[in-house]
Amino acid sequence: MQDVQEFGESLSALLKKRSDIQWIFPIAEVSIRLMLRLSELIPQNVQVAMVPQRQFLACTDKHQSNMIANCAGIRYPESRVVSNLRDLSAARDAIGCPVIVKSDKTVDRVFGRKAYIVRTEAEFNAVFQHWPVEHDTLMVQKYIVGAVEGCDFVARSGTLVAYSEALTVRTDMLDGTGYGVEFLSTAPSEDLVADTKAFVRAYDYSGPGIIQFVREEATGKLFFLENNPRLSAGVAGTIGCGIDLPVLALQSLDTKLDLTLEEFFAEGKPYKFGWYTHWLSRDIEGYVNQRQELSRVERQNWLWNMFRSFRRANGHVMWQWKDPLPRIWIYLRFGVRVFWRLILPKRHE
Repeated sequence: MQDVQEFGESLSALLKKRSDIQWIFPIAEVSIRLMLRLSELIPQNVQVAMVPQRQFLACTDKHQSNMIANCAGIRYPESRVVSNLRDLSAARDAIGCPVIVKSDKTVDRVFGRKAYIVRTEAEFNAVFQHWPVEHDTLMVQKYIVGAVEGCDFVARSGTLVAYSEALTVRTDMLDGTGYGVEFLSTAPSEDLVADTKAFVRAYDYSGPGIIQFVREEATGKLFFLENNPRLSAGVAGTIGCGIDLPVLALQSLDTKLDLTLEEFFAEGKPYKFGWYTHWLSRDIEGYVNQRQELSRVERQNWLWNMFRSFRRANGHVMWQWKDPLPRIWIYLRFGVRVFWRLILPKRHE
């Protein structure tokens, strides 16, 4: 708490000293939470590009997000929130395997992972031998087999004003439950745009966000997964495709500007489709973290897919030739961390 207060006082002093700074743009959920705690220290003339606190708290709670999706008439997988191991087993049986078990908060992990896909009772028992004590509740959800489609967007007072769409090609987990490491931009889908508009309207959403759906392989139906109160890691791809969503998020703060989605789409194709974006450092970290649990074939496939993703990428997360120095520093620190993980025995990781 003391470090947070010291940071807040330093930030406030800097902003008072630098009258040319007009905006703060927190880019990760932890940064947004920090800004909410320090809101009273931010000068009145500085705007923070993020959603209001009420919306932040709602959309970082997956159960509340599901309820808002329901109010908006958007389909979501059958879900239950449970608070003990007995109810967890009962929810699995009631929904029916396969299910996915995860935290009901957006960034929390369960036994070190974002989620677990459980296809059989044996798989369930292998993972959930006891309740994860760091969690008061968990979410059990019907697992929908299909491609995850993400929509980075900007909204103002419940109206969608900017939008881009991408498929998550791979994640940093072999079963697809991890963080995306490769993204492919796609043309706006009529049903995704409609559902995103409805969700934003039901939230009375203002600010940047990422909403994720899964398109069921067997039926083509869309199911809502989650909404995060920030732009995605793949937002670097939208910039490469010709849409500067961070700038549009800042412009949305200016109520004098008339921003509409119709104008955004008015010039025909608003961004490049078929644009690959690769997050190399997250890809490497995923491999390093799991290498000892992977078979030889799985390791070879991962390394080949990583090489292919890097080679075919049109753009990269955390790398631009026109401004390389910050990323070089980040990758140097990242390389040292990965090096020690590789040489130390697993028990020391």
